[in-house]
Amino acid sequence: MSAITILSKQPPGGRCSLYLRYAEALHQALGLQPEVRYCDGSAVVPPPAMLVGDVLVTPSDGVIVSPEDIALSLSDRLDETEIAQLRQVLEATQEQWMEEWSHA
Repeated sequence: MSAITILSKQPPGGRCSLYLRYAEALHQALGLQPEVRYCDGSAVVPPPAMLVGDVLVTPSDGVIVSPEDIALSLSDRLDETEIAQLRQVLEATQEQWMEEWSHA
């Protein structure tokens, strides 16, 4: 399996921190090796962004990468059961992040 790359601002803001958590969840669930690249808005792909292998995960809502977007980006590598399990893990990650940010 390939690596997951997070393009993040330094220090990470809201979406950057969520994507970093997604990367950790993907590492634990699938063994994807996370890599973080810190860059600014002038980068070719400005942060926050997530790549699976060399493929940019595009947010379906145009703003924030969702668990569904990530699952879709991996659909050619995983079967339906694995996708469903991964989606659950990522949704829990997103919910925990939202809960923490609502109290920050």
